[in-house]
Amino acid sequence: MIEKIITLLFLLGSSAYLYAAQQLAFGTLSSPKSGFLPHLAGSAAVLLSSLLLVRQARSSKAIPCEKADWTKFIFIIIGFIFYIVVLSSIGYLLSTFILLFYLLKVTDTSGWIQPLLIAVISSAACYLVFGRYLAVPLP
Repeated sequence: MIEKIITLLFLLGSSAYLYAAQQLAFGTLSSPKSGFLPHLAGSAAVLLSSLLLVRQARSSKAIPCEKADWTKFIFIIIGFIFYIVVLSSIGYLLSTFILLFYLLKVTDTSGWIQPLLIAVISSAACYLVFGRYLAVPLP
């Protein structure tokens, strides 16, 4: 039952998002305006949540729920709070590396080399794409 309620709330939220996106100019496929991506994302969210709601309505059996382990969730939230606090003081590159490495270790990525490489490559790639190539000002 809770799955249906959550899906219905997601459908209502995505419908409200799509309604709000109507205020932005859509443009065309060859010349998209600021509302193109919000329309696309909102439409996809409405469609997918509608399909999920229909699928859940047809299913008569309830999905058994497992007891949630909240410790990882709390550690992830702590990591994001730390990221927000230190981002402006130590900069984008170092704080993003620390966050990614921390999240990979919290989510049980095995070893130390694999999460280290993923964190270095991901944060460097984002910095190069956004900071250098697209010239987006990063903290």
